[in-house]
Amino acid sequence: MKKKKVIIFFCSIILIIGVTFFLYKKFFLFPLEKKALTELIYAQKYLSEGFINKALNKKKLKIPYLGFYGIVTKYPSTKAGNISKFYAGICYYKLGNYKESIKMMNHFYAKDEFLSSIKYGIIGDAFTQIKNNNEALKNYIKAANIRENEITTPLYYYKAALLNFSIKKYRDSKFFLKKIEKKYPFFLYKDNVDKYIMFIENKL
Repeated sequence: MKKKKVIIFFCSIILIIGVTFFLYKKFFLFPLEKKALTELIYAQKYLSEGFINKALNKKKLKIPYLGFYGIVTKYPSTKAGNISKFYAGICYYKLGNYKESIKMMNHFYAKDEFLSSIKYGIIGDAFTQIKNNNEALKNYIKAANIRENEITTPLYYYKAALLNFSIKKYRDSKFFLKKIEKKYPFFLYKDNVDKYIMFIENKL
């Protein structure tokens, strides 16, 4: 009898949790998603038009919309709030605020592997700007290896190669360039890859 009561109790708890979650999604989360999405559309519009400060709107400019920073702050639990972290990271980067860009990108959860690759690529770019070469390389390599493809993989190997080249680590640079030469013959900057390889081979 006691065991039966315990089972009924736990079943009741599970049911209550399930109902609570359903009500939370229906009456709280869904309306928030809709509001956040509306704000996101306007912020994206500002970004596409090149109005970076308005798109981010951290300083609460006199515009009728929140901007990416406001969406992240006001709607953190929504999908729009999450993707706004990505856009805010881009805005911070374009404004030269590289540490904030890194911070925002690290808080962004990317389910899509392609988007995740771009996320770590931007983090790598930001670390490059603040001269933290080790972290930059780490993130470029991570961006390249998340999922092998014809676009982001050679792009971030190329960035890793250029960074190594700039600090005169020619063997490391050649390593990444050779990977591109061997596996990605249609890479956009393939001609540059060949030139760098030729230069390094003459240098070593």
